[in-house]
Amino acid sequence: MTKGNITQLFAFFVVVWYNLTMLQEIVVKEKELLSDCIGENTDLGYYRIQKVIKNRNVKINGVRVGSDQNVNVGDVVYVFLADREKDSIEVVYRDDNILVVNKNAGIEVVGENSLTERINNILTDVTAVPVHRLDRNTMGLVVFALNKTAETELLNSFKERDIDKTYTCVVVGNPQPANAKLKAWLFKDAKKSMVYVSNVQKPGYVPIETHYSLVKRMGELSLLEVKLITGRTHQIRAHLAYVKLPILGDGKYGINKVNRRYRVKTQLLCCTKITFHFAQGPLKYLDNKSVVLSTDLTQYYKK
Repeated sequence: MTKGNITQLFAFFVVVWYNLTMLQEIVVKEKELLSDCIGENTDLGYYRIQKVIKNRNVKINGVRVGSDQNVNVGDVVYVFLADREKDSIEVVYRDDNILVVNKNAGIEVVGENSLTERINNILTDVTAVPVHRLDRNTMGLVVFALNKTAETELLNSFKERDIDKTYTCVVVGNPQPANAKLKAWLFKDAKKSMVYVSNVQKPGYVPIETHYSLVKRMGELSLLEVKLITGRTHQIRAHLAYVKLPILGDGKYGINKVNRRYRVKTQLLCCTKITFHFAQGPLKYLDNKSVVLSTDLTQYYKK
């Protein structure tokens, strides 16, 4: 190898190293597979983990590895992601008034190091204000207002339920019937950060309505499309669990032994479509416009 080739090769590795950011430092607590260890301590899906290992973006006790292998108690595992992969934000739609982005699991919409903070660190001309929320571990479309007029219009539309939100999710079980319009009552326990569903009205419970339709059967799992008629905290997760269709990966309302078997620890729930309805006003041009996100939730669990 010539001196020039050696210099080029060295430069290549320097570039790769400095474009990587450590996502997680993990101290191993039990003997297990490297992929299982990473899955239990990060929000990465099974196939994403396999790719990270294959690309040698993992170190065990300071040594890079490129294959899945056993780790032992006391080992220290470092997981790296490319900067652009770690902090990138997918813009699905933008105009002068609104911004719609794809939120990854594991990040809050507001707060320190939140989706909102990251977006406003990138934007230079305007300030983005979120007009609704998704749970930390729910993926998908989030709408931001880019000016005060749009903020007022959007907040009012979400409050009046004039904006339709459609979700896709993977559930444990096969729905019977294949399509249903579910109605029940929900109670929110703020102290426990839990909600409870009842088929009869009780003090403190509010009415909820959730519609679902079967997209695909996948053995013991099913892919559903879900539409929220009411929009309560944890409504989809709790309502589907109540009718024996818990979302795969949901550690709060799901089946943990099934989640572990599929090596997924965050709910496979994604907001994939938002449809605006503005009969009049400054956002009338968005009337009946749908913003759609294409996603494959099966990539997040081991088949």
